[in-house]
Amino acid sequence: MLRALAAAEKHLSDAGTDRPAWCAWVSDADLAVDSGQALLDLGDTGRAHQLITEGERLLPTARDKTRGVFLAYRAASYLDLKEPEPAAAAATQSLLLARRIGAPRCVALVDDLLPRFQPYARARGVPELLQLAAA
Repeated sequence: MLRALAAAEKHLSDAGTDRPAWCAWVSDADLAVDSGQALLDLGDTGRAHQLITEGERLLPTARDKTRGVFLAYRAASYLDLKEPEPAAAAATQSLLLARRIGAPRCVALVDDLLPRFQPYARARGVPELLQLAAA
């Protein structure tokens, strides 16, 4: 699976701006985050979070809705690792951004994560996230 992912990344990189129409929309930011998500599924969390963070940095301001989605994905991945503090930080960023720009999908993604924060109600950042979500 890792070889297939590396090969796909290479083919997209080699194609540059001459990508087939079906994947012309895939930016370097999308590729980084999607590769990070795949690596999370494969258990390579260190590299996965590095790629997800890189993808978030590469996004232009015009794609803040996508940034909100990426942040929600990051929050979910930290919850999968039972790391509530960075999960709460990412979810809070996603929720604040989503509310500021009017992105209901991002709000819904964070809302869907809230029950997973309940066992960590005393962890740093979690009470504030839950209070923000309830407001």
